[in-house]
Amino acid sequence: MIKTLKGKITLVYLTLVITIGIVGICSVMNLYNLKNSIDGLMTDNYKSINASNNMAEALEKQDLVIISSIYANNQKAIDEFYKESDEFFKWYNIEANNITESGERDLVNQLGKQYLEYVKRFSQLQITRSNYDLNQAIDYYNKEVIQATLDIRKTLNDLIKLNESSMLISKDRVTNYAEDSMYIVLALSVFAVISGFVFSRYYINKTLKPISLLTDTIKRVKEGDLNQEAPVISQDEIGIMAQEFNKMTKRLYEFERSTLGKIIQERNKTLAIVKSSSTPLIVLDTNYKILLLNNAFENFFAIEEKEVINRHFLEAVRDGEIFDYITTACKDINELNQHKEKIIKIKNKDENYYFNVVVTPVSDSVNALKISGVVVLFQDVTGLKELENMKTEFVSTVSHEFKTPLTSLMIGTSMLKDEGLGELNDKQKEIIDTINDDLNKLLSLVNDLLRLSKIEHDKSIFSMNYCNVKTIIQGSVKEFLNQAESKKIDLYYDIDKDLPQVYGDAEKLTWVINNLISNALRYTNQGDEIFIRSYKSDRRIYISVKDSGIGIPEEYLDKVFEKFIQIKSSDGESKGTGLGLAIAKQIIEIHKGEIWCESALGEGSEFIISLPIPDKNEGEKEYE
Repeated sequence: MIKTLKGKITLVYLTLVITIGIVGICSVMNLYNLKNSIDGLMTDNYKSINASNNMAEALEKQDLVIISSIYANNQKAIDEFYKESDEFFKWYNIEANNITESGERDLVNQLGKQYLEYVKRFSQLQITRSNYDLNQAIDYYNKEVIQATLDIRKTLNDLIKLNESSMLISKDRVTNYAEDSMYIVLALSVFAVISGFVFSRYYINKTLKPISLLTDTIKRVKEGDLNQEAPVISQDEIGIMAQEFNKMTKRLYEFERSTLGKIIQERNKTLAIVKSSSTPLIVLDTNYKILLLNNAFENFFAIEEKEVINRHFLEAVRDGEIFDYITTACKDINELNQHKEKIIKIKNKDENYYFNVVVTPVSDSVNALKISGVVVLFQDVTGLKELENMKTEFVSTVSHEFKTPLTSLMIGTSMLKDEGLGELNDKQKEIIDTINDDLNKLLSLVNDLLRLSKIEHDKSIFSMNYCNVKTIIQGSVKEFLNQAESKKIDLYYDIDKDLPQVYGDAEKLTWVINNLISNALRYTNQGDEIFIRSYKSDRRIYISVKDSGIGIPEEYLDKVFEKFIQIKSSDGESKGTGLGLAIAKQIIEIHKGEIWCESALGEGSEFIISLPIPDKNEGEKEYE
């Protein structure tokens, strides 16, 4: 008696393999015999029929030659006769060596004698034609030669009929043999299927019964009843597993009795900490139904936990922006247990509050790639937001106040430089140039601060519409051509044909391209080149501004788009205000795009912009 599960499965497997093997061997033997029968049918008899047909064809040609020789009486006809005679004997020998049927050899011997007689009569016909007149030759042909021809044709027909009859008999034999083989294979297959099903069913039921009993016990333990014991009805691997499972549940039951109180105490302590937190917090399940919320959440949103527990989030908090952010943050399974945060404005009792909403998807304890719940924390940043607004307003106000006196100073220095108020010596001109350069830098900084302030806090300054990327790039390149030529820098562009339009503010996008070209000119030297390219890929339009200048050090690559980050040139001087790329990034992000930099020191830099191609008639809706 087989005791192990492996042995039982092996027995079922071997039984099925042996049955399949028997069916396969019988099928192969029958197919082999069938092949031999078909080969005999298609080879030997067909060869004889083909030889007979070729002899008949040669005889037909000789008969035509004989008629020609009677009237023409030339050597060429005689030669043609004997040529066809050789052809006849060639096929005659093939048939003589392919005797397969009873009576076929007698017919072949008879055919040989008849053909020799036919050749003799042809020779006699030639003598008659030479010694006598044409009429006697024709009379001899009609009486003797035609009769010999008919005898040969009759024998050839008998040979063909004999082989055709044999082919029909062989066909019937092969058909019967095929039917018998089919029934044998069918019977063996039915027997194999039935016996295999019965045999495997018996052993499967016998094997699965202890597994089913063990599964029922596991389900009861899963529901919390640890005082369970699985029945052990076999001594195979399943029985051993049931014994080990019983030992495990016994230890778990004892452990539960000794530690359950501590676990409950720790759980209550954790709940008390969460409930007493001053930061609103809510816990959702995978269907976004509420599992837990603390007192701060109840107070701010004016709801009670007992009324919203196990209800959908939107039934308690009717804010689509918050819910959309929560669902979006939970989509990426690669970022489980990693929090995502976003500042969202929430209006409550006619007052605006700003919360840093932190969403943390929690992975399942069994399957790490599966979400078991979501923790959402609302950090109140209203005070910080107000402080930021005050800072922005202060910067904007100071920038505006600076702009007027700066303009006056620049007008004054310009008048001095033009010597409208008197002549200047070289030292004075140098000082005036220095003052003028610093005033230009300061004015540029003020303008950038004002522009950044507007972009961050007033999206209405964007005039969004469908615009042509090619037109934007061509306008920017045209603006800097003279400057590039003066520095002896090659400035050129390449734009793919039939680029679709993008939805955005053409003026702001032009400013971004201008800023990138201006930076490239600033950090390239004589003999370098600047190449602007635009192309389409994967439902996006890419714009690249690449130069062969000094490049950007690796430590700056992650910082170039931050505010007030300035990259020093080769002479150690910082060029620009440090705000241009920060403003460019703000503009591109408002256009739902991306901008990044690829560079190596001494090998030039490439700034790449990626903009989405909106679906037709949906651009306005997407950017609202």
